[in-house]
Amino acid sequence: MIHDRAYNREKTFTKAIRKRNIDRDRAAGRWDLYYTNLHQYANNKIHCSCPLCRAKTNANTVNGYSIRDQRRLEDLQEQENEI
Repeated sequence: MIHDRAYNREKTFTKAIRKRNIDRDRAAGRWDLYYTNLHQYANNKIHCSCPLCRAKTNANTVNGYSIRDQRRLEDLQEQENEI
């Protein structure tokens, strides 16, 4: 499907706004934002750094298990306590 320039410009703008909002929530006044220009958000990757978004299994960290793995571990611990 081919879109015109206006459609692409609008989608790029909404993507940049979403990434800027993620960056604002992440910073929350504790430090500066990544970029000063909205256009920079459209071209670069911005990821949320909360535990839900970055959860990966890594045995070297304290809280390195994914949410699914954490729930499974909690279920196993509850089952052991019941027995």
